[in-house]
Amino acid sequence: MSRTVDVLVAGSGMAGLVAALTAASQGKKVRMLTTGMGSLAISGGNVDILAYADGRYVADPWAGMALLSAEHPYRIMGAECVREAMKFFQRQMEARQWPMQAASTPEGKVCNVQIPTIMGTLKPTHLLPAGLDTKALSKARRILVVSVEGLRDCRPALVISQLRRYRAWADREFVPLTVPSPLGETHRSATALDLARLMDKPQSRQWLLETLKSHAGSCDLVLLPPICGSKARPDAWQAVEAAAGCPVVEMLSIPPGVGGLRLRDALLRALREYDFELFENARVLRAETVGKKCTALVAEASGQERRHEARTFVLATGGILGGGLDLAPGSARESIMGLDIAVPDDVEQWSESELFGKHLFARMGVRVDSTMRPVSSQAAVCWNNVFFAGRSLGGYDYATEKSGHGVAVATGWQAGRMAAAAASEESI
Repeated sequence: MSRTVDVLVAGSGMAGLVAALTAASQGKKVRMLTTGMGSLAISGGNVDILAYADGRYVADPWAGMALLSAEHPYRIMGAECVREAMKFFQRQMEARQWPMQAASTPEGKVCNVQIPTIMGTLKPTHLLPAGLDTKALSKARRILVVSVEGLRDCRPALVISQLRRYRAWADREFVPLTVPSPLGETHRSATALDLARLMDKPQSRQWLLETLKSHAGSCDLVLLPPICGSKARPDAWQAVEAAAGCPVVEMLSIPPGVGGLRLRDALLRALREYDFELFENARVLRAETVGKKCTALVAEASGQERRHEARTFVLATGGILGGGLDLAPGSARESIMGLDIAVPDDVEQWSESELFGKHLFARMGVRVDSTMRPVSSQAAVCWNNVFFAGRSLGGYDYATEKSGHGVAVATGWQAGRMAAAAASEESI
């Protein structure tokens, strides 16, 4: 009979993977149940820690945390714990040859950085792949904007016209370039992921490398769609920069999220070095509990139900869109443990008239203590061996704050290490 699982993680995205990796790195036997790829499938591959707080832009995400409400996961954990979580994540990425660096000003001050998108807008973020030269974004004067024929929704003329609306980009010189597709004329609607997978193979990169050698020589920055490989390995990016002879920055793009899939690749490679098993396409249906202890999760896979027992449990099953919360008129419940989420009976109060206002539905989620254990409205712990992470939590709005992956990493790390500690106590 196999050894009892120490930590069972339910979740498909960044929070679940970080929780599993944190627990596994502490010597615990970890099992993970997933139903897909979660938010990583649509992610740009950067980690947004915090860009907006109290309705205003914050250049320094760490300073901005003081402006957040007491119910925010960052405030519940404390800024020092959040820093430790980010250091853990960075160490793990560094060990997998995909280091993530914090953005900073030319003077070395910590800050958010504005990354161009394929729509010509700028998106603030904080942790980025180390191969991306953020300083070139502010220093470059002549910029080559590249797309590929047949690539969805990436038009250099649109990128350039939109970027020129920003004061910092208005007086720069832009050179548009559309490269013939290596997939041929019959492939009329390619995605960035199609091209990135092609770039994984050294022998299949020449179509782009030769073009950049011919056109990028007079430029000091190249903006590309995210096509420099689908795996968290730097060789494709390095080859592209060598051919261009100048810094290359990948623009953030529409799904599929090539950058997010790279992070997933790195995290899974890290997990495979430990006592870890992955059950894919396993949809968690319910939990079994005895008093204040959870004993098992019941999941369905291939039409069959199976009980998964463990000493401790981490739930990172997402919010409303991810299926972690079940909504009905006047009520909201967490979908696995059946926790009631306090909401107004009048559903009109769940949202605001302003499209980008502070909508209640965006902040709905499970209430937790500093260890990520769920608590009641009276702050009493509901189960001693259950921990929540990521979008399952309440008290924050990842979309308006630009804090999604930051909260996922921080709370995943906290839930994973607390679950590992509780599993050690259970085994004594």
